[in-house]
Amino acid sequence: MRTLKTLTTCSPLMCALLRRCCNFSSTSPEKKRTSVTDNFRTRLASGPSFQDFVKKGVSVALGGADPEEQGYLSADLDMGRSRKVYFETYGCQMNVSDTQIAQAILEKKGYQRTAHLSQADVVLLVTCSIREKAEQTIWNRLQQLAAMKRKRLKIQSPMKIGILGCMAERLKTELLEREKLVDVIAGPDSYRDLPRLLTVADGGHQASNVLLSLEETYADIMPVHRAPQSHSAFVSIMRGCDNMCSYCIVPFTRGRERSRPVSSILEEVRMLSDQGVKEVTLLGQNVNSYRDASEEQFCGSDVTKLSRGFNTVYRSKRGGLRFSDLLDRVSRVDPAMRIRFTSPHPKDFPDEESKRSAKDLCGRTDGNVKVIFPKEDAASIHAGDYVLVEILSATSQSLRGRALGHSNLDTRTATSGQLRGYVTSDSTMIKDITG
Repeated sequence: MRTLKTLTTCSPLMCALLRRCCNFSSTSPEKKRTSVTDNFRTRLASGPSFQDFVKKGVSVALGGADPEEQGYLSADLDMGRSRKVYFETYGCQMNVSDTQIAQAILEKKGYQRTAHLSQADVVLLVTCSIREKAEQTIWNRLQQLAAMKRKRLKIQSPMKIGILGCMAERLKTELLEREKLVDVIAGPDSYRDLPRLLTVADGGHQASNVLLSLEETYADIMPVHRAPQSHSAFVSIMRGCDNMCSYCIVPFTRGRERSRPVSSILEEVRMLSDQGVKEVTLLGQNVNSYRDASEEQFCGSDVTKLSRGFNTVYRSKRGGLRFSDLLDRVSRVDPAMRIRFTSPHPKDFPDEESKRSAKDLCGRTDGNVKVIFPKEDAASIHAGDYVLVEILSATSQSLRGRALGHSNLDTRTATSGQLRGYVTSDSTMIKDITG
């Protein structure tokens, strides 16, 4: 009897388990799936639709305005509201020009540039990645700025730190994740997006845009030249590079080559001339491969020529105004203005008559000496001629002089490979060493 009583008496927990087992055994898998599906359909039919999340929600927040006409941020959200920006520029002259472009974009949105770091609400570093040492300099500087930012949190509004330029393009992921040192990252082709990125950063989020462009030249942005009283200025004429040299990172950080329209360049040079600037340096990663095909009348079929002794695996480009045409037009804006350019590639100085410009034009050719003649002298000097030049003055980057005479290949000796000497009026022998 005791054994029977033990079997017929069970605890509440045991009874619950037995009932669940009975229910599971009585319900087939097909019935369970049908029940779940019917339950989901019922809840979906009675729940909110997609329209409840889009039209109604947005129209209420925007006061009944059409949501399709609204941008991601309203016009007043990306305004600087007189916040102060401090720029630090590292690297080449192109970064100096980029700083002026970024400043012009931010000033249109109400930001103000400051020369004092202690007053800055936003600190932007325009960076360089050409060498590892240049990148290490930026990392060290970021540590210093981060320490300053932590101190400022206690006394005033937090400071935002941004990285612009080549290092932003190359090390985006590391910059965002390494110790959270950076709030904003913008690549060389993303400066137009800076106001929006800073607005996102104000909300406590990191913001980045490092997309490279096939068209961006900032042609419609008039750079803010920091010192109007200065006698020299930089003018960017192109962006990117197509040479793909094995040792160079520029094509990967600044993208494909594209040229700024001639009309935009001439407008900036005229503005600088009106401000009293006496020397302009035309900037580009490879300035003498410049090609403006923006105007239809110049989009011809002429194939680009290379300097003798150079060849390339790339398809030759056709049409457009070339660098020699740009030099000629720039030199006519202000005859008293001195025109420089950097940096060219020796393969892109073709042996053609258009290799000329104003008398005061000078350029760097990285060890490959090229003589640029005034247009009036070009007719008497032909491609491939060796020219005797009387040097009137010299600096570390340029030679100034006048052509005294020229010779073609027939006057070269067959053995020495040297240009035969010329005898001037005062019987002084002068030779051109071409080895």
